[in-house]
Amino acid sequence: MSKLIALATVIAAAAAFAGSTGATPPEHVRFPLDITVPSPEYSTACGFPVLVSADGFVDATFHTNPDGSVREHDVYPGLRITVSAPSTGRSFDHVFGPMTYLYPSGLYIGAPAVIVSNGVRGDAPGIPPDAGRVISPGVVVDIQPDGGPITLPTGPPVSETGNFEDSEAIVAAICAGLRG
Repeated sequence: MSKLIALATVIAAAAAFAGSTGATPPEHVRFPLDITVPSPEYSTACGFPVLVSADGFVDATFHTNPDGSVREHDVYPGLRITVSAPSTGRSFDHVFGPMTYLYPSGLYIGAPAVIVSNGVRGDAPGIPPDAGRVISPGVVVDIQPDGGPITLPTGPPVSETGNFEDSEAIVAAICAGLRG
């Protein structure tokens, strides 16, 4: 029996070593994020211009595998996401949890992606934030020299696990909160 355990240990160690020889060490970047963009979805639903701002930092870690696939894990220390309506002067903050991006074909503009959102996000007035895991298809639309890829969803989530409010109710609560 001890020979069987020893053989299993040697095989497991050899497999772990073989799987790690072609991988590169993780790369880590930290950069400030300070952007404000119009929200077409909220502006259309509310009937007045709505802006979404992000202010804080992004910490991103990239793991490149021997097969060329890449896994990116992002956390947002101190990031504040604000939804505002300049016409009413009203605004509120959103919470936002960590994200993982999987690039099975590698990292390039046009690369397919799997976007995994974990934790708490949202917080429209009168509605508690969503909490859980959401998996969505995505695509790399740009690669920033100092920050990495810009990856956007290409469709609705393919999986949701946790507590989620109805998306129409969330948009209605956002509009109501911005109207005052």
